[in-house]
Amino acid sequence: MPELNPPFLVRTRTREERESMREQFKEQEKSKKRRPFYRFLLWIYSHFSFSFLLENKAATARDHLANERTFLAWLRTSLALITVGVAITQLYNLSIPGSTKPEHVQMGKSIGAAFVIFSMLFLYFANVRYFHTQIALMNNQFPSSRGAVLFGSLAIFSVLMAMFIIILLDMH
Repeated sequence: MPELNPPFLVRTRTREERESMREQFKEQEKSKKRRPFYRFLLWIYSHFSFSFLLENKAATARDHLANERTFLAWLRTSLALITVGVAITQLYNLSIPGSTKPEHVQMGKSIGAAFVIFSMLFLYFANVRYFHTQIALMNNQFPSSRGAVLFGSLAIFSVLMAMFIIILLDMH
């Protein structure tokens, strides 16, 4: 039977060893020959970037990526609202055979405009929330955005109720 050796223990590196390794890495990066175009892009990025470089402690990266995903969700909602607004405007512009009701066109434009305005508000909320959350995360805090969610829900609900009432009145 072969002799089994216990697994070796992993020794963590000291601060000096880690700093030494970082310095070696930096020296290697400096000594690499880069293509001129890549060097130019790197120079532009390093001088004109608006990004914050944060130390990735615990869940920092995960939290900031979640913030970006939330921003993109608000952006998708904004784009969907614009699409609905344009679709409603075009739907009410279609003429029903045997009927010429100009108030239909006006109602369609009003409801479509409301959706487009709410879309712009959602985009504004997305930007405000993204930067507010980013600043809060850098201060080890997290903001809860109840106001924007409540306002957005009530605004869309009111426009949808107005559409429903218009459809009911139009049927009679």
